Parts: sequence; structure tokens; C-alpha cells
Amino acid sequence: MATPLSAAAFRAGAREAFGVPSAVLGAGYIGFGALALESGFSIWLALLSTATIWALPGQLVLVELHTIGAAVLAIVPAVMLTSARFLPMTMALMPVIRDRHHTRYQLYPAVHLVAMTGWAAAMKRCPELPLPQRLPYFVGFALVNWLTCLACTIFGYWVSGSLPPLIKLGLVFLNPVYFILILSGDVRHRLMILALAGGALAGPLIHLWTPPWSVLLGGFVGGTMAYLAHRLIRRHV
Repeated sequence: MATPLSAAAFRAGAREAFGVPSAVLGAGYIGFGALALESGFSIWLALLSTATIWALPGQLVLVELHTIGAAVLAIVPAVMLTSARFLPMTMALMPVIRDRHHTRYQLYPAVHLVAMTGWAAAMKRCPELPLPQRLPYFVGFALVNWLTCLACTIFGYWVSGSLPPLIKLGLVFLNPVYFILILSGDVRHRLMILALAGGALAGPLIHLWTPPWSVLLGGFVGGTMAYLAHRLIRRHV
């Protein structure tokens, strides 16, 4: 049940989402809406992908594979692989925001709202909040972002004809740049520094070898290197 404190935490999360976080996410989805129209998607299919997938890399894979006529059995696993990063993110977030009074019917819908922006904000702010206020804060923050992306998908679909191709692509790729800035600006622990450095090193090198797998393998190899380096440093310090 909502309490005055949980309602205040929800509103605080919603207020903090307005501004830069929602603006950057919205810009990316303006680009996605425009690309969806060019790829022959209906406005309803574009909206459905934003409502259900809500991850630009997965949605871009969906659009690209749909455009070339790929089978559904190929599209679904490809989109799932691009969204695999949400599993470790959710596993890291749940111990931070979960209270023993929360039911699974409160947590399951909240899990759908996990995305990089909301996850980073919650991991930073929630440890400072009392435990009962953490889930409402996260839901308030993430829900504003989700609704903004839905609205911007529609807007991008409508204005597609007036946007040059480079602008459309630039809006889409604005999100990864923002995510890097978020993570870099919140580096407080040695492991986070090593993880960023490992990904920055492994990603480009693996891309030279196998571009289609560079993101997935770059994250796996870079993260593994960071973990092993962290354990080695702890053992000798």
C-alpha cells in the first residue's frame, strides 16, 4: 500500500527524471520513430516495440532484421541477445530496492522498467534512501522515462520526413554516449574503473576481429578481465 513517504519518493524520482535523462532518451526515440517509418513499420508496431522491448539496440535489431525479411525465429533470439545485459543489471538492482513487504506483483512490473538510465540513477540514489522508499523512487524515475520514450516514438514517426538521415542516426546514437558519461561520472570504486577500462580496451579490439559479436564479446571479455584484475589487486594489497 502507498504511504505518504512512498508517494513522496515516487514524485521525487519522477521529478529527477524530467530534464536531461528524459531528454536524452527521448531524442534517441525520436530517431527510432523516424527510422521505423522508413523501414515500413506501422506506428502501432513501432509503439509496441517501445512499450515491450524498451531498449534501442534490440529495437534497431528488430527493425533491421524485419527490413531484410528475416524469419521470426531469427528475430526473437537476436533481440533477446541484445537485451541480455538487463539480467545482471536486474540482479544487481533487486537487492538494493527490494523490501520484505514487497510482493512479486509489485516487483515484476518494476523489472520491466529496468533500463540503463533508471538503473544508474537507482544504484546511485537508492542506497541513500530508507528501504521502503527505494522501489517507489525507481518506479517514478523509470516510468517518466518510459512514457517519454513512447511519446517521442510517435513524434519521431510523424516528423520523419523533415529529418535528414544523419540527424536520425545521430539521435539514435546519442544514448550510448550519454550512458558512457553516466557511468564515467559515477566511478567510485576500483572495480567500476577496471570494468570501464576493460570494456574500452576489449570492445574495439574484438570489433576488428568479429564486428557482429563485438558488443557481446567485448562486454564479456572486458568484464572478465576487470574481475580477474580486481581479485589480483586485492590479493596483493
